[in-house]
Amino acid sequence: MSESDEQAYREMVSAQSDEQIDFWSGDLFMDFAKRMGVGTAIAAFCTAAGIDERGFQRAFLVGGGPDHVVGIDTAGALAAPIFELPKAVAGLRRIDPAARDKLIDFLVLQREVMSYTP
Repeated sequence: MSESDEQAYREMVSAQSDEQIDFWSGDLFMDFAKRMGVGTAIAAFCTAAGIDERGFQRAFLVGGGPDHVVGIDTAGALAAPIFELPKAVAGLRRIDPAARDKLIDFLVLQREVMSYTP
């Protein structure tokens, strides 16, 4: 995707409500995990959000994720059930005033992973 396409996508996403951005981010997170692996998806989310593994765990827990399901997979990457990953989006909103911009970055940086279903 070209730089101008990226800018157009960023502008389109930025024009959305917080609720829509959160919904898309949660969907992207789950789609990403299904396609590329949970550890890879969590790492991409953490990069966009500027958080480390402890930051992810905090966001996940604050967002309502159960504490007993976050762990380390056989490759040594942070893991959690796919259907619970959107809890980190909700938690990021609660703990970081810049969450909107970070979630937009997540959507833009991983836009090719996003699946579009009507």
